[in-house]
Amino acid sequence: YFEGITIRNTDIAFYAGLKDVLGCSGLVVRNCRMEDVGVGVTTEYAGSKYFYIADNVLLGRDDRNRLIGWSNFGKYKPTQLKSYIGIKVYGQGHVICHNYVAYFHDGICVSTYGTPPEAQDQKAVAIDIYNNDIHVMVDDFIEADGGVHNIRVMRNRGFNAAQHGLSAQPVFGGPAYFYRNIVYNVPMGGAVKNGGANPAGVLVYHNTFIAENSNVRGNSNMHYRNNLIMGTNHPERPVLGNLTYTSYTSLDYNGYRPNPNDKPQFVWKSPAGETLQDYTLQGTNYLTFRTLAEFQRATGQEAHGVLVDYDVFRNVRPPDPSRPHAIYEIGDMDFGLRTGSAAVVAGCRLPNLNVNFCGTAPDLGALEIGRPTPVYGPRR
Repeated sequence: YFEGITIRNTDIAFYAGLKDVLGCSGLVVRNCRMEDVGVGVTTEYAGSKYFYIADNVLLGRDDRNRLIGWSNFGKYKPTQLKSYIGIKVYGQGHVICHNYVAYFHDGICVSTYGTPPEAQDQKAVAIDIYNNDIHVMVDDFIEADGGVHNIRVMRNRGFNAAQHGLSAQPVFGGPAYFYRNIVYNVPMGGAVKNGGANPAGVLVYHNTFIAENSNVRGNSNMHYRNNLIMGTNHPERPVLGNLTYTSYTSLDYNGYRPNPNDKPQFVWKSPAGETLQDYTLQGTNYLTFRTLAEFQRATGQEAHGVLVDYDVFRNVRPPDPSRPHAIYEIGDMDFGLRTGSAAVVAGCRLPNLNVNFCGTAPDLGALEIGRPTPVYGPRR
């Protein structure tokens, strides 16, 4: 148990496991403060179990005044890797909750381990990442990369990630849940990253994405429900892009705010006809649609999807795409929904996940009207 400790100016604050060598189980790091560190807490040992990492403040060394990614965009060159990851784990049964993580390359991650070990008790399973507050990342807020089964990323808030918001690159079969997270300002990539690593079994439910979701490509058995996906007035980017290898990937009951540009806003590719899966699909010759209605008619997806705008929120302003290096604070922004808006009672019931809704049906997005707002970050 490590509690109430301050650690400053070191490369790794808590080094808890080396891949294929040795590590520990039952580690507790609680109410600690890590400042000016390269890595906060890390284990890549597959036998690590039952970590509890909670109510900590982790501050890295990356730029606090400008949002700069690891690949070149905008007017600044890629940033040097000064601080790698706030928290990274592999193994089973870990809980990572109520931490404040800022100024790292990545915030909180399952280790991108390569092909998982064959033994079930060596895989990354049953890992909960919830109620964390994450601010200014060079790459991603949270990565489920390398996870296998029952990875739950829920009720987190992320502001300012240069490259992507939440990552599942890859998830090996799942389920991995991205549930009731708030993602704000991802100028380079998109809300959810799948890339070319071909994840499978990802469930994206009840999130509020103030970012396009146009970097979703090369996935299988992926399902979106009850999300708000809000375009940020980007002059080139569609609000939704998806390449899936399985015809049973599905999107429905989501709310979209398209970008007001002259580009297609819904981009789609999946196996044709009765084919259930086709892993030879290439990222070319996408179907493109200007409107949600066209997308619905042509693909059968989003039969209950709706159009929304920023007036569904009590007080949320989109980031400015002409200022990709700007850093935004939560300030007076309020992601709660306005009563009677298009996002209210527009969702579907999800067994065991949203049974506590207050109206005739669940609301869209991360916050339900009439329910308490989550506590993000340390509980003190």
